[in-house]
Amino acid sequence: FFSIFALDMAEMIGLDLDVTIYEPRDFKKPGPAGCNMCGGIISELLVQMLAVEGINLPESLVQRGINSYELHTNYGSVSIATPALEKTIAAICRGGGPRKLSCGPLASFDSYLLSLACEKGAVHRQVRIDRVDYSGEKPVLYSKDEQLQEADLVVGAFGANKTLPEVSGDAGFQFSKPLVAKTAIAEIEMGDEAVMEHFGSSINLFLLPKRDLKFAAIIPKGTYATVCILGKNIDKNTVEEFLSHPVVAGVLPRSGFDIRCQCFPVMNVGVPRQPFTDRIVLCGDSGSTRLFKDGIGAAYLMGKAAAITAVFQGVSASDFRKIYLPVYKSLIVDNWFGRILFLVTDMFKRTPLLTKIMLEAVRGEQGDPDDPKILSSILWDMFTGNERYKNIFFRTFKFRMHQNLFEGLERVILNA
Repeated sequence: FFSIFALDMAEMIGLDLDVTIYEPRDFKKPGPAGCNMCGGIISELLVQMLAVEGINLPESLVQRGINSYELHTNYGSVSIATPALEKTIAAICRGGGPRKLSCGPLASFDSYLLSLACEKGAVHRQVRIDRVDYSGEKPVLYSKDEQLQEADLVVGAFGANKTLPEVSGDAGFQFSKPLVAKTAIAEIEMGDEAVMEHFGSSINLFLLPKRDLKFAAIIPKGTYATVCILGKNIDKNTVEEFLSHPVVAGVLPRSGFDIRCQCFPVMNVGVPRQPFTDRIVLCGDSGSTRLFKDGIGAAYLMGKAAAITAVFQGVSASDFRKIYLPVYKSLIVDNWFGRILFLVTDMFKRTPLLTKIMLEAVRGEQGDPDDPKILSSILWDMFTGNERYKNIFFRTFKFRMHQNLFEGLERVILNA
């Protein structure tokens, strides 16, 4: 994202830029060699923002257009339709798809972005950077003790899962890994017909009252589905234990699906204290991202903010403090509201009565075409990443939503 925006902006003002992308993975390869360990959801809002930027996703990239969420609990399920009633959420592959997939490698979103950057003039080197020497006026990049380049600006999109490059010399700050939470991601193949029959164009979200499970989702994609689990004490047994849970098993085919691959990446849940210095800036999961959701959208925002700063302002720490830092901090502040929302969600998930009230309220909203569907939209935006947490938070104070919850309580009591 940074490379695409920086090159576009530089062309606008007649600035000659040399951009080199150091990326060791081959995103066209299936399995771990091309995997970016991500659920692969692009929100409605991001699809629209990318289109405005001239980045229109090819049809081959979209494994499934999503038009609804199926919310599953121990006390029943409910369907939440996209507010726009359109299939604008895109389920994509970050790499070439799961390993051992019967249909072979799939179109990769990351490969598409990398190719787009190279078309605009960036040079891709399939090399991993393991050290940045900052003892001179400019940072120098190394790989296996080989000096590769002296750079005017280093954009550190290191992610949260890889070992961060060692920074030698006086960088003015130390690179530090963000605070992370462990996740589990698995790819299960079941065939196109089974995916359509059991999932259709819906993401299945599970709010189960298990202490170690925060939430989980199954995302349909072509002939397979991606399982994403966030919680505590994640280990190699987590995926199979989740798939065998009665609520989850009731959604899956009774037979005929295989776990093609699984991994246990970490997710950024807390940002580094200082994301930049002179000629170095952090982007993506190694910097500031959105809590639990929409990491691709956050990478878009931060990559663009870094590009605007570098091209139109400069590459010093004071330049990044002026232009880049406010965007960085805006995500941090927004995540505070997100933590409050997820605490409330956890309370509803763990309390049977509250779970039943929530289900009844959402059913009432979905069944009434004239209802503003406030609670439904809150849940939709929380789990799709389609809206800032701050905006969602203030929506929770609307009277109509509380009225619907009270009516849901009445129905729970009458049905008891």
